Amino acid sequence: MQADIRRAVEVESGHCCAIKGCGEHTYLEIHHIDQNRENNKVENLILLCDKHHKMAHADKIDRKSLRLYKEFLRDSHAARIDERFDRIEKMLAESGRTSADIKVETENVEEVSSELLRQAPDRADILSFVLKHVAIRHLETIIEVPFEHQVTFVRGDDSLTLDGLIQDDRLEFDFIVEVQYLCKSYTDAPVYAKWLENKVELYELLTGRKARGILLVVVGRERMKEPGGLLLTRQGIEECNRRIELEVFSCSEIGFDPGSSSLGMSQLRRRNSLTNLSHPHVNVSSATRSLYSALLLKYLQKGEQGFAPNA
Repeated sequence: MQADIRRAVEVESGHCCAIKGCGEHTYLEIHHIDQNRENNKVENLILLCDKHHKMAHADKIDRKSLRLYKEFLRDSHAARIDERFDRIEKMLAESGRTSADIKVETENVEEVSSELLRQAPDRADILSFVLKHVAIRHLETIIEVPFEHQVTFVRGDDSLTLDGLIQDDRLEFDFIVEVQYLCKSYTDAPVYAKWLENKVELYELLTGRKARGILLVVVGRERMKEPGGLLLTRQGIEECNRRIELEVFSCSEIGFDPGSSSLGMSQLRRRNSLTNLSHPHVNVSSATRSLYSALLLKYLQKGEQGFAPNA
């Protein structure tokens, strides 16, 4: 049985026996509802404890009952996913935002003639979009690990977009990056960690994979990086129930100039050489170092080369 199929069945029942009220989570087996061991479709598989697995094979729990339990699991799992989407949307609405992710969309439409329209995206959206990629690229260069950028998971009318993602079966966890730009101290808030925590939980429900989050904050002023800075953001991370780590870079560190407040002279400046970015004096969190060490160890164990993103 393929690992992704087994994982989907386990996640569907929350890594517990599917029989309602059982709660066993230690000794679990996957049962074929039609008892055809060659039929490994997810809809034919259900997770049972040893006791209820034996009862199913003895027809003490018949196939019709098992299919009803399976239907209940699907509805319950879908409800949990919908609840996470709703939670994220509520948090965004309370913050005055309309989308969980910055996307470059056409905002300015001008009718040139009856047959021609002139379209241009909003400049602020472009800057936000570019900043995410520049910030993640800076992190990639430091830890020498490549991320996927702007990964989107679509489920019906709902979608989840992640700024950065490392998904590797050789690791215990996948790593999700959320980028936030805090231009001034008053933009400091605990909600950023909560957003990422909910995204991580939703990602786990959608994919059945374990994950950790890295909140990558780009600050507009150097003093915001000092130990006493971003107190509310750090407080939000401490309040999260899972492992969310914080990385803070300044605009000058990543080579990004947001320009004037009018954005009329906005520009992106990358350093001529990226080699200095990986020097030992650059500070990164223990989580980022652990990620680098874990990936490097896995690659070395496999005898693989070309670990760095530029390889």
